[in-house]
Amino acid sequence: MPQVSDAIVRPMRDDERQNVHALMRRAFPLLDQWAFSWTPYVLVAEQGGQLQGAIVLKLFALPRNRQAGSIAWVFTAPEARGKGFGQRLVESGIDFFEKQGCDQILTTVEGFNTSSSKLFATRGFKILPPEDQFRRYGLATLVVWAKLSHYFDLGHFLWARPVAPAVDSPSLQWWSTITANSLIGLLMLWRASGFRAFHPEMWLVLPGIFLVLFGLRHLGMWLTAHRQGLTVRFRTWESGFLLSTAISLLFPGAVFPIPGSLYPITHQWRYRDLLPQLGWMAVAGTLPVLILVWGVWVLGELNEPLPYVRAWLEAVLLVGKPLVLFDIAMPFFPFVSFNGRQLWDWNKTVWGILAMATITIFLV
Repeated sequence: MPQVSDAIVRPMRDDERQNVHALMRRAFPLLDQWAFSWTPYVLVAEQGGQLQGAIVLKLFALPRNRQAGSIAWVFTAPEARGKGFGQRLVESGIDFFEKQGCDQILTTVEGFNTSSSKLFATRGFKILPPEDQFRRYGLATLVVWAKLSHYFDLGHFLWARPVAPAVDSPSLQWWSTITANSLIGLLMLWRASGFRAFHPEMWLVLPGIFLVLFGLRHLGMWLTAHRQGLTVRFRTWESGFLLSTAISLLFPGAVFPIPGSLYPITHQWRYRDLLPQLGWMAVAGTLPVLILVWGVWVLGELNEPLPYVRAWLEAVLLVGKPLVLFDIAMPFFPFVSFNGRQLWDWNKTVWGILAMATITIFLV
């Protein structure tokens, strides 16, 4: 039987582009394929005359005349998964970057894609938290994000090799998440002036609403993880804030909450093995917010509250409705890092009940 050691990793030939593209389409779901793009540097793994996988590489400049490389895509044929071709491709990509004199090698990985995170973690990569990104690159961090397409990939984290000891504070990331969402919400209110009428008190209560809704979600998930003996930590979704800002500017009155999420503290875990715990965490994070949103809607329909109270109720619905929509009812790309994906993968009946309760809010 052929072994992966028999495989050849080499540059892709021009006449193989169509075959590699077909291989990519077999490797990724339909909604992921639209984001695929080529670079001048593509390596393929070949065994017995058959293409088994490919890795798409990118070179770009960093401040102070430094050179960086990024792994944009790595994929193998479905029938070749688990045989070591991905490892060979990543190792060949690292060799390529080192020969090009790259100071750093970067990539992005979705937080629950444990097969990829393990692949990179065992080869010297670590998550580079946002606070360390800005410390390392300064304002050029936004340029690095652009090179990595790290501006709409919600729930993806930036991985780097090599990594010096990083400043990584879950508390700082939590409060930064609340602050960023609040500022974007206030930007939305300013942009919506003239398009939609809000209570003047909304400017005061909106940051508190983000704290309440995200706090309920976070506390429910953390308590459930703790009860199951699972040690987790919070990570912010830094790439989502640019997208959220753009939505607030382009669509007056629209809110796109970016809550971040809780993840096991180790990189060496398997998504499928922990899915039962993650499923209960997802229920505990989404259900309290869903109940609160429904309760506020019913309260608003039963009577006419005082203006200040009305501002609180409207703020809960303004933020809470899109939050539960993305966090429950949309388990597909680009929302796979929200709780809905874990609910869908864990128990489709539970997901269906919660999704119907969510969608009904928008219909009544």
